[in-house]
Amino acid sequence: ASAAAPIAAAPARSEADAPAALPSAAPQGPQGIVAAAGPSAATVALPEDAPAAPRAYTVERIAFRGLDRVHEWAARRHLTVREGQTLEDQRVLVSRLRLLQLGWFSSVETRVEKGSARGLVVLVFEVVERNTLLVTDLALGSTRAQPLYGGLGLSQQNFLGQGLSLGGGFVYGGAPEGRPADPDRFAARASFDAPDVSVRGLHLVAGLSANLVRGEELDCLDADCRAYRGRTGDAPRLRYQRVGGEARLGLRPGPFERLTAAWRVERLTGTFLAGDGGPIALPPVLVEGRSLLSALGVTWEYDDRDDLFLPTEGLLAVAQVTLGSRLLGSDYEYSRYALQLESGFGLAGRPLRLQGFLGIAQGGAPFFERFYPADLSYFAVGPALGRAMELNFSTDSRYAAFAAMAGAEYAVPLWGHGAFFQRGYLALGARAVWSSQALGGRRNAFSRWPLSLDAALRLDTPIGTFNASLGALLDNFL
Repeated sequence: ASAAAPIAAAPARSEADAPAALPSAAPQGPQGIVAAAGPSAATVALPEDAPAAPRAYTVERIAFRGLDRVHEWAARRHLTVREGQTLEDQRVLVSRLRLLQLGWFSSVETRVEKGSARGLVVLVFEVVERNTLLVTDLALGSTRAQPLYGGLGLSQQNFLGQGLSLGGGFVYGGAPEGRPADPDRFAARASFDAPDVSVRGLHLVAGLSANLVRGEELDCLDADCRAYRGRTGDAPRLRYQRVGGEARLGLRPGPFERLTAAWRVERLTGTFLAGDGGPIALPPVLVEGRSLLSALGVTWEYDDRDDLFLPTEGLLAVAQVTLGSRLLGSDYEYSRYALQLESGFGLAGRPLRLQGFLGIAQGGAPFFERFYPADLSYFAVGPALGRAMELNFSTDSRYAAFAAMAGAEYAVPLWGHGAFFQRGYLALGARAVWSSQALGGRRNAFSRWPLSLDAALRLDTPIGTFNASLGALLDNFL
């Protein structure tokens, strides 16, 4: 049976990836501007001398209170309200939520104070800073092909106080079971992002990332490698190495949108080992010897959820198209399409999150550009186990050309204030996954059950969010 650690860190996001919310227009009247509902809901109170009848106020000055590690100019550039503009509720709401989505602050409250003359106000943002060095990945697992592996990822979301994001991570498994002389299996990655660069009025995003992966994919007739049980070191396998990176450049059409183009280049090395000469299946798609992957990708993202940790409203939508072509110097001619949707809304006063994913890969896409169904499931009944940083440690090497997932997760908040464990809730979820190794082919039974369930304790801490998942624990026995 495959085994996975029941405790994992949820990926943290840079400002470019973090969620925010665009609530419906809040009511405005004599009492002031009502801010969005959520964990840091607040009311923007107008000056005491405000008349009962609504009137226009001009923002004379914008002030920040509570800044220590964050530079004021870095926070200001994310505001949609400016000095000299008329005070508008929607601009204030969006500005407040844009600050919350950065991940720099645990709370953002807004209010207005009297200005130097009648009709002028000072808009005040009161913030509480949070730790911006976060744990993004925490992996620990065991499988029949790799008795023990683990990894860690870290991200600094406000590097040098400049609003930049710097991240890195690794996962290490050592030599495969039964082959102590083989190269160690590991993956490492690093990334740098400038999530908001203003150039002549345009809000641009840019980033660079690099990765190094060295792994093996077993090539047995069945996912369990039953013919090699107890001696997986004799099984046929594809040994490979990936070295490369990606450059990204894009813009923000709106406060919660991002449109990005990326060029990805990787140098690949693949070697097929026949093992002890026993039966083999069709090996994972990769050119033997040295090859080059060169692909262009376009990604559109929209995220207006009201909270990253426990959203109660809003929508996350990510659409991505990737094209690899010999015109780009690539040895792989393929196209890849992926769509992810996630929404949150209230049900009986509790948050309910709906999830969906659809992925299609056409042509000669290498195996890691296809879809590993166990990545989409809470658990798999069988050897398949979700990958760690795209590195597969299980005996199941079946990658799909088509994958679809639909799920729902119901949350029961447990507490909302704490010292280290700041917030916590119990998540009850269900996911159904359908996949096929060929377009138009039959279902790939990566798990004996297409449906998986989960009960997880989700924890929000100063160093990231963590999950204690019953679904991951079940993989030890299923």
